[in-house]
Amino acid sequence: MIRLQLYANEFFGMVGFLSVQVELLLPLDVMSRSIYDQVLVEYWQKASLIGKLPAWKGYNCRKRYVHKMPLSIARILHQEMQHVALTIYAQAFLATLDQYLTNETPNVYATRQ
Repeated sequence: MIRLQLYANEFFGMVGFLSVQVELLLPLDVMSRSIYDQVLVEYWQKASLIGKLPAWKGYNCRKRYVHKMPLSIARILHQEMQHVALTIYAQAFLATLDQYLTNETPNVYATRQ
């Protein structure tokens, strides 16, 4: 699991991107989806992101808050978000995610001594 430090609007950008992608993917047969698409659909269904929206709406918009997600999901989002037009908030999320993956990913794989 990784711990992203997000502003509320960045969280909304991620949720908005995922909701649009999942809405497009759900009508497709499971075998018609790419593995990345299937993983994103399953994450959407299991992560209860819509249920977290009310809490995030109450957060201070000038402060960052922790959002945990599997590294695999972060890497898939990072790759998939680069190939579509994004809202300004989704772009902000992608920038934060890109910075995290660039600077912190080697630390995620480091072994504890």
